Amino acid sequence: MNRTNSPTLYCDPQSVHAKKIFEELGLPFTDSCADADLLWMRKGYRQLQFRLSESQLLNHIPNERVLIDKAHLMRHLKAFDRGRSKQALSLSQIAQETYCLDDPSEREAFFEQLPEAEDESNLWILKPADASRGIGVVVSWRVHAIRDVYRDPAKHGFDPVSERFVIQRYIKNPLLLNDRKSELRIYWLVASLRPLLVLMYEEGTVRLNSLPFKLADFDNTLIHITNVHQQKIHPDYDPSLVLKWTFSDLEKYVVGAGAAGPHFIEAALKPTLKRYLAFVVDATRDDLAAVPATGLHFGLYGADVILDDALHPWLTEVQINPGLSFDDPVKMRVVPEMLREAAMIALEVQARKRRGDALTRLESVRRFEWVVNEA
Repeated sequence: MNRTNSPTLYCDPQSVHAKKIFEELGLPFTDSCADADLLWMRKGYRQLQFRLSESQLLNHIPNERVLIDKAHLMRHLKAFDRGRSKQALSLSQIAQETYCLDDPSEREAFFEQLPEAEDESNLWILKPADASRGIGVVVSWRVHAIRDVYRDPAKHGFDPVSERFVIQRYIKNPLLLNDRKSELRIYWLVASLRPLLVLMYEEGTVRLNSLPFKLADFDNTLIHITNVHQQKIHPDYDPSLVLKWTFSDLEKYVVGAGAAGPHFIEAALKPTLKRYLAFVVDATRDDLAAVPATGLHFGLYGADVILDDALHPWLTEVQINPGLSFDDPVKMRVVPEMLREAAMIALEVQARKRRGDALTRLESVRRFEWVVNEA
Protein backbone atom coordinates (compact mmCIF):
# COMPACT_ATOMS: atom_id res chain seq x y z
CA MET A 1 0.00 0.00 0.00
CA ASN A 2 1.04 3.55 -0.69
CA ARG A 3 1.58 5.45 2.56
CA THR A 4 3.32 8.62 1.38
CA ASN A 5 1.86 9.71 -1.95
CA SER A 6 -1.71 9.87 -3.25
CA PRO A 7 -3.83 6.90 -2.18
CA THR A 8 -4.09 4.07 -4.70
CA LEU A 9 -7.47 2.69 -5.80
CA TYR A 10 -8.51 -0.76 -6.94
CA CYS A 11 -11.87 -1.34 -8.69
CA ASP A 12 -13.00 -4.83 -9.60
CA PRO A 13 -14.16 -5.48 -13.20
CA GLN A 14 -17.82 -5.20 -12.20
CA SER A 15 -17.41 -1.64 -10.84
CA VAL A 16 -17.42 -0.02 -14.28
CA HIS A 17 -19.49 3.03 -13.35
CA ALA A 18 -17.61 3.64 -10.11
CA LYS A 19 -14.21 3.46 -11.80
CA LYS A 20 -15.27 5.89 -14.50
CA ILE A 21 -16.39 8.35 -11.81
CA PHE A 22 -13.26 7.84 -9.67
CA GLU A 23 -10.98 8.51 -12.66
CA GLU A 24 -11.95 12.18 -12.41
CA LEU A 25 -10.39 12.31 -8.94
CA GLY A 26 -6.96 12.02 -10.54
CA LEU A 27 -5.87 9.28 -8.12
CA PRO A 28 -3.70 6.37 -9.28
CA PHE A 29 -5.22 2.94 -9.88
CA THR A 30 -3.68 -0.47 -9.38
CA ASP A 31 -4.62 -3.92 -10.68
CA SER A 32 -3.48 -5.52 -7.43
CA CYS A 33 -5.76 -5.75 -4.39
CA ALA A 34 -2.70 -6.05 -2.15
CA ASP A 35 -1.29 -2.72 -3.36
CA ALA A 36 -4.48 -0.66 -3.02
CA ASP A 37 -5.31 1.77 -0.25
CA LEU A 38 -8.98 1.72 -1.22
CA LEU A 39 -10.69 -1.40 -2.58
CA TRP A 40 -13.99 -0.69 -4.35
CA MET A 41 -15.71 -3.96 -5.23
CA ARG A 42 -19.10 -5.30 -6.27
CA LYS A 43 -18.14 -9.00 -6.38
CA GLY A 44 -15.75 -11.24 -4.48
CA TYR A 45 -15.25 -8.86 -1.57
CA ARG A 46 -16.34 -11.32 1.12
CA GLN A 47 -13.18 -13.38 0.72
CA LEU A 48 -11.09 -10.25 1.32
CA GLN A 49 -12.93 -8.83 4.32
CA PHE A 50 -10.84 -10.75 6.83
CA ARG A 51 -7.56 -10.46 4.92
CA LEU A 52 -7.12 -6.70 4.71
CA SER A 53 -3.74 -5.26 5.62
CA GLU A 54 -3.48 -2.85 8.54
CA SER A 55 -5.64 0.15 7.59
CA GLN A 56 -6.52 -0.96 4.06
CA LEU A 57 -9.98 0.34 3.15
CA LEU A 58 -12.85 -1.73 1.74
CA ASN A 59 -16.24 -0.41 0.62
CA HIS A 60 -18.18 -3.15 2.45
CA ILE A 61 -18.94 -3.70 6.11
CA PRO A 62 -18.65 -7.41 6.99
CA ASN A 63 -22.08 -7.59 8.66
CA GLU A 64 -23.90 -5.20 6.33
CA ARG A 65 -26.43 -7.93 5.68
CA VAL A 66 -28.30 -6.69 8.77
CA LEU A 67 -29.04 -3.55 6.73
CA ILE A 68 -29.70 -4.85 3.26
CA ASP A 69 -31.58 -8.08 3.99
CA LYS A 70 -35.19 -7.06 4.54
CA ALA A 71 -35.92 -9.75 7.12
CA HIS A 72 -32.74 -9.20 9.10
CA LEU A 73 -33.23 -5.44 9.10
CA MET A 74 -36.86 -5.68 10.22
CA ARG A 75 -35.97 -8.03 13.08
CA HIS A 76 -33.33 -5.58 14.30
CA LEU A 77 -35.69 -2.63 13.96
CA LYS A 78 -38.41 -4.40 15.94
CA ALA A 79 -36.03 -5.45 18.72
CA PHE A 80 -34.63 -1.93 18.97
CA ASP A 81 -38.11 -0.42 18.94
CA ARG A 82 -39.25 -2.58 21.87
CA GLY A 83 -36.51 -1.09 24.04
CA ARG A 84 -37.35 2.56 23.35
CA SER A 85 -39.55 4.90 25.34
CA LYS A 86 -42.99 5.80 24.06
CA GLN A 87 -41.85 9.40 23.67
CA ALA A 88 -39.10 8.49 21.19
CA LEU A 89 -39.43 7.94 17.46
CA SER A 90 -41.15 4.58 16.95
CA LEU A 91 -40.92 1.99 14.22
CA SER A 92 -44.62 2.47 13.46
CA GLN A 93 -43.76 6.00 12.33
CA ILE A 94 -40.96 4.80 10.05
CA ALA A 95 -42.27 1.68 8.31
CA GLN A 96 -45.58 0.03 7.56
CA GLU A 97 -46.63 -3.05 9.55
CA THR A 98 -44.28 -5.85 8.49
CA TYR A 99 -43.90 -9.57 9.22
CA CYS A 100 -40.86 -11.78 8.54
CA LEU A 101 -42.42 -14.95 7.18
CA ASP A 102 -39.29 -17.05 7.75
CA ASP A 103 -39.83 -16.59 11.51
CA PRO A 104 -42.50 -19.05 12.77
CA SER A 105 -43.78 -16.70 15.50
CA GLU A 106 -44.05 -13.72 13.14
CA ARG A 107 -45.64 -15.91 10.51
CA GLU A 108 -48.34 -17.05 12.94
CA ALA A 109 -48.86 -13.47 14.13
CA PHE A 110 -49.49 -12.47 10.53
CA PHE A 111 -51.95 -15.31 9.97
CA GLU A 112 -53.80 -14.55 13.22
CA GLN A 113 -54.50 -10.95 12.29
CA LEU A 114 -55.98 -11.83 8.91
CA PRO A 115 -59.72 -11.22 8.55
CA GLU A 116 -61.92 -14.25 8.05
CA ALA A 117 -63.13 -13.00 4.70
CA GLU A 118 -60.64 -11.65 2.18
CA ASP A 119 -61.25 -8.10 1.02
CA GLU A 120 -59.52 -5.86 -1.53
CA SER A 121 -59.03 -3.20 1.13
CA ASN A 122 -56.62 -5.53 2.99
CA LEU A 123 -53.67 -5.02 0.66
CA TRP A 124 -50.18 -6.41 1.28
CA ILE A 125 -46.88 -6.40 -0.60
CA LEU A 126 -44.81 -9.59 -0.50
CA LYS A 127 -41.05 -9.23 -1.02
CA PRO A 128 -38.13 -11.68 -1.16
CA ALA A 129 -35.93 -10.84 1.82
CA ASP A 130 -32.64 -10.76 -0.09
CA ALA A 131 -33.61 -9.68 -3.61
CA SER A 132 -33.41 -6.26 -5.27
CA ARG A 133 -34.65 -4.39 -8.37
CA GLY A 134 -38.25 -5.32 -7.57
CA ILE A 135 -37.63 -8.98 -8.43
CA GLY A 136 -40.25 -11.34 -7.03
CA VAL A 137 -42.40 -8.57 -5.50
CA VAL A 138 -46.15 -9.28 -5.41
CA VAL A 139 -49.03 -6.97 -4.43
CA SER A 140 -52.17 -8.84 -3.38
CA TRP A 141 -55.17 -8.96 -1.07
CA ARG A 142 -55.58 -12.71 -1.57
CA VAL A 143 -53.34 -13.49 1.39
CA HIS A 144 -55.13 -16.64 2.55
CA ALA A 145 -53.33 -18.41 -0.29
CA ILE A 146 -50.03 -17.39 1.29
CA ARG A 147 -51.17 -18.88 4.60
CA ASP A 148 -52.07 -22.14 2.85
CA VAL A 149 -48.62 -22.38 1.27
CA TYR A 150 -46.82 -21.85 4.56
CA ARG A 151 -48.99 -24.33 6.46
CA ASP A 152 -48.23 -27.08 3.96
CA PRO A 153 -45.05 -26.00 2.13
CA ALA A 154 -44.15 -29.50 0.90
CA LYS A 155 -47.44 -29.73 -0.95
CA HIS A 156 -46.56 -26.56 -2.83
CA GLY A 157 -42.90 -27.37 -3.40
CA PHE A 158 -41.85 -24.50 -1.16
CA ASP A 159 -39.00 -24.25 1.37
CA PRO A 160 -39.78 -21.49 3.90
CA VAL A 161 -36.22 -21.60 5.26
CA SER A 162 -34.29 -21.02 2.04
CA GLU A 163 -37.03 -18.98 0.29
CA ARG A 164 -37.38 -16.11 2.73
CA PHE A 165 -40.01 -13.39 2.40
CA VAL A 166 -41.31 -10.38 4.29
CA ILE A 167 -44.86 -9.13 3.93
CA GLN A 168 -45.77 -5.50 4.52
CA ARG A 169 -48.95 -3.46 4.44
CA TYR A 170 -49.25 -1.84 1.05
CA ILE A 171 -49.39 1.96 1.03
CA LYS A 172 -52.74 2.59 -0.60
CA ASN A 173 -52.47 6.38 -0.57
CA PRO A 174 -49.06 7.17 -2.09
CA LEU A 175 -48.18 10.69 -3.15
CA LEU A 176 -49.03 10.86 -6.84
CA LEU A 177 -46.88 12.90 -9.19
CA ASN A 178 -48.77 13.57 -12.40
CA ASP A 179 -51.15 10.81 -11.25
CA ARG A 180 -48.31 8.26 -10.95
CA LYS A 181 -46.96 6.46 -7.91
CA SER A 182 -43.50 7.61 -6.86
CA GLU A 183 -40.62 6.61 -4.61
CA LEU A 184 -37.53 8.41 -3.33
CA ARG A 185 -33.99 7.03 -3.41
CA ILE A 186 -31.60 8.55 -0.90
CA TYR A 187 -27.87 7.88 -0.66
CA TRP A 188 -26.11 7.52 2.67
CA LEU A 189 -22.66 6.64 3.89
CA VAL A 190 -21.32 4.77 6.91
CA ALA A 191 -17.87 6.37 6.80
CA SER A 192 -16.53 4.81 9.99
CA LEU A 193 -17.63 2.28 12.58
CA ARG A 194 -15.24 3.31 15.36
CA PRO A 195 -16.15 6.07 15.96
CA LEU A 196 -19.52 5.84 14.25
CA LEU A 197 -19.76 8.37 11.41
CA VAL A 198 -22.89 8.35 9.23
CA LEU A 199 -23.85 10.90 6.58
CA MET A 200 -26.68 11.40 4.06
CA TYR A 201 -26.20 13.01 0.67
CA GLU A 202 -28.15 16.22 0.22
CA GLU A 203 -29.69 15.22 -3.12
CA GLY A 204 -31.55 12.06 -4.01
CA THR A 205 -33.70 10.93 -6.90
CA VAL A 206 -37.44 10.50 -7.36
CA ARG A 207 -38.67 7.53 -9.38
CA LEU A 208 -42.07 7.49 -11.06
CA ASN A 209 -44.12 4.65 -12.44
CA SER A 210 -45.23 4.58 -16.03
CA LEU A 211 -49.00 4.35 -15.69
CA PRO A 212 -51.53 6.28 -13.57
CA PHE A 213 -52.06 4.82 -10.12
CA LYS A 214 -55.20 2.88 -9.26
CA LEU A 215 -56.08 0.33 -6.60
CA ALA A 216 -56.62 -2.41 -9.12
CA ASP A 217 -54.69 -4.46 -11.67
CA PHE A 218 -52.18 -5.41 -8.96
CA ASP A 219 -50.08 -7.60 -11.26
CA ASN A 220 -49.21 -4.60 -13.45
CA THR A 221 -45.72 -3.45 -12.46
CA LEU A 222 -46.16 -0.28 -14.50
CA ILE A 223 -48.69 0.82 -11.88
CA HIS A 224 -47.52 -0.63 -8.56
CA ILE A 225 -43.81 -1.54 -8.50
CA THR A 226 -41.75 1.64 -8.38
CA ASN A 227 -38.51 0.28 -9.76
CA VAL A 228 -36.98 1.45 -13.03
CA HIS A 229 -35.72 -2.03 -13.91
CA GLN A 230 -39.23 -3.47 -13.54
CA GLN A 231 -40.67 -0.61 -15.57
CA LYS A 232 -38.22 -1.07 -18.42
CA ILE A 233 -38.61 -4.85 -18.75
CA HIS A 234 -42.41 -4.62 -19.00
CA PRO A 235 -43.61 -5.31 -22.56
CA ASP A 236 -45.80 -2.19 -22.50
CA TYR A 237 -43.06 0.15 -21.27
CA ASP A 238 -42.94 3.49 -23.11
CA PRO A 239 -39.28 4.62 -23.37
CA SER A 240 -40.35 8.21 -24.05
CA LEU A 241 -41.69 8.59 -20.50
CA VAL A 242 -39.76 10.54 -17.87
CA LEU A 243 -39.26 8.20 -14.89
CA LYS A 244 -36.85 10.32 -12.81
CA TRP A 245 -37.23 13.63 -11.04
CA THR A 246 -34.86 15.60 -8.86
CA PHE A 247 -35.69 16.61 -5.30
CA SER A 248 -36.16 20.14 -6.66
CA ASP A 249 -38.76 18.85 -9.12
CA LEU A 250 -40.55 17.13 -6.24
CA GLU A 251 -40.56 20.24 -4.10
CA LYS A 252 -41.82 22.41 -6.94
CA TYR A 253 -44.67 19.97 -7.54
CA VAL A 254 -45.86 19.61 -3.93
CA VAL A 255 -45.53 23.33 -3.22
CA GLY A 256 -47.33 24.19 -6.43
CA ALA A 257 -50.12 21.76 -5.54
CA GLY A 258 -50.51 23.40 -2.14
CA ALA A 259 -49.51 20.18 -0.37
CA ALA A 260 -46.44 21.71 1.31
CA GLY A 261 -44.94 25.04 2.19
CA PRO A 262 -41.74 26.43 0.70
CA HIS A 263 -38.47 24.70 1.58
CA PHE A 264 -40.28 21.38 2.14
CA ILE A 265 -37.15 19.33 1.36
CA GLU A 266 -34.81 21.18 3.71
CA ALA A 267 -37.26 22.04 6.48
CA ALA A 268 -39.34 18.86 6.69
CA LEU A 269 -38.24 15.93 4.56
CA LYS A 270 -34.48 15.73 5.09
CA PRO A 271 -34.56 16.13 8.90
CA THR A 272 -37.08 13.28 9.08
CA LEU A 273 -35.02 11.04 6.79
CA LYS A 274 -31.93 11.63 8.94
CA ARG A 275 -33.87 10.56 12.02
CA TYR A 276 -34.94 7.39 10.20
CA LEU A 277 -31.35 6.58 9.21
CA ALA A 278 -30.15 7.20 12.77
CA PHE A 279 -32.82 4.76 13.97
CA VAL A 280 -31.65 2.14 11.45
CA VAL A 281 -28.00 2.54 12.45
CA ASP A 282 -28.76 2.45 16.17
CA ALA A 283 -30.78 -0.74 15.69
CA THR A 284 -27.94 -2.50 13.87
CA ARG A 285 -24.82 -0.89 15.36
CA ASP A 286 -23.70 -3.86 17.47
CA ASP A 287 -23.64 -6.20 14.48
CA LEU A 288 -22.09 -3.58 12.22
CA ALA A 289 -19.30 -2.90 14.71
CA ALA A 290 -18.21 -6.56 14.79
CA VAL A 291 -15.29 -6.22 12.35
CA PRO A 292 -11.88 -7.87 11.96
CA ALA A 293 -8.87 -6.52 13.85
CA THR A 294 -7.18 -5.29 10.67
CA GLY A 295 -8.52 -3.19 7.84
CA LEU A 296 -11.07 -0.41 7.69
CA HIS A 297 -14.60 -0.80 6.39
CA PHE A 298 -17.18 1.66 5.12
CA GLY A 299 -20.39 1.36 3.15
CA LEU A 300 -22.32 3.47 0.67
CA TYR A 301 -25.99 2.52 0.69
CA GLY A 302 -29.29 3.50 -0.79
CA ALA A 303 -32.62 3.71 0.98
CA ASP A 304 -36.04 3.76 -0.63
CA VAL A 305 -38.82 5.89 0.81
CA ILE A 306 -42.44 6.32 -0.27
CA LEU A 307 -44.27 9.53 0.56
CA ASP A 308 -47.97 9.15 1.23
CA ASP A 309 -50.54 11.76 0.23
CA ALA A 310 -49.98 13.56 3.55
CA LEU A 311 -46.24 13.74 2.70
CA HIS A 312 -45.34 11.31 5.48
CA PRO A 313 -42.24 9.30 4.46
CA TRP A 314 -42.25 5.50 4.83
CA LEU A 315 -38.98 3.57 4.67
CA THR A 316 -39.32 0.47 2.49
CA GLU A 317 -35.78 -0.95 2.24
CA VAL A 318 -32.03 -0.38 2.25
CA GLN A 319 -29.80 -1.35 -0.69
CA ILE A 320 -26.19 -2.26 -1.18
CA ASN A 321 -24.47 -0.96 -4.37
CA PRO A 322 -27.29 1.54 -4.91
CA GLY A 323 -27.70 2.07 -8.64
CA LEU A 324 -24.50 3.92 -9.56
CA SER A 325 -25.21 4.11 -13.28
CA PHE A 326 -25.71 7.62 -14.61
CA ASP A 327 -27.43 7.08 -17.92
CA ASP A 328 -30.20 9.62 -17.42
CA PRO A 329 -30.02 13.39 -16.74
CA VAL A 330 -31.16 13.14 -13.11
CA LYS A 331 -28.65 10.47 -12.09
CA MET A 332 -25.94 12.25 -14.06
CA ARG A 333 -26.57 15.27 -11.87
CA VAL A 334 -26.55 13.29 -8.60
CA VAL A 335 -24.45 10.12 -8.76
CA PRO A 336 -20.95 11.13 -9.98
CA GLU A 337 -20.49 13.99 -7.53
CA MET A 338 -22.04 11.97 -4.70
CA LEU A 339 -19.77 8.97 -5.29
CA ARG A 340 -16.60 11.04 -5.59
CA GLU A 341 -17.34 12.83 -2.33
CA ALA A 342 -18.15 9.53 -0.58
CA ALA A 343 -14.76 8.15 -1.65
CA MET A 344 -12.93 11.27 -0.51
CA ILE A 345 -14.64 11.16 2.88
CA ALA A 346 -13.66 7.51 3.34
CA LEU A 347 -10.07 8.24 2.30
CA GLU A 348 -9.86 11.21 4.66
CA VAL A 349 -11.07 9.04 7.55
CA GLN A 350 -8.44 6.45 6.61
CA ALA A 351 -5.65 9.05 6.46
CA ARG A 352 -6.63 10.59 9.80
CA LYS A 353 -6.79 7.20 11.50
CA ARG A 354 -3.33 6.33 10.18
CA ARG A 355 -1.95 9.57 11.60
CA GLY A 356 -3.94 9.38 14.80
CA ASP A 357 -5.71 12.66 14.04
CA ALA A 358 -9.15 13.64 15.32
CA LEU A 359 -12.25 12.92 13.23
CA THR A 360 -14.39 15.67 14.70
CA ARG A 361 -14.37 17.72 11.50
CA LEU A 362 -13.79 16.28 8.05
CA GLU A 363 -12.65 18.70 5.35
CA SER A 364 -14.00 16.49 2.54
CA VAL A 365 -17.62 16.77 3.73
CA ARG A 366 -19.35 19.22 1.40
CA ARG A 367 -22.69 17.97 0.13
CA PHE A 368 -23.04 15.06 2.51
CA GLU A 369 -24.81 15.99 5.74
CA TRP A 370 -24.24 14.50 9.18
CA VAL A 371 -26.64 11.91 10.55
CA VAL A 372 -24.42 10.52 13.32
CA ASN A 373 -21.04 11.89 14.38
CA GLU A 374 -19.70 10.18 17.48
CA ALA A 375 -16.21 11.63 17.02
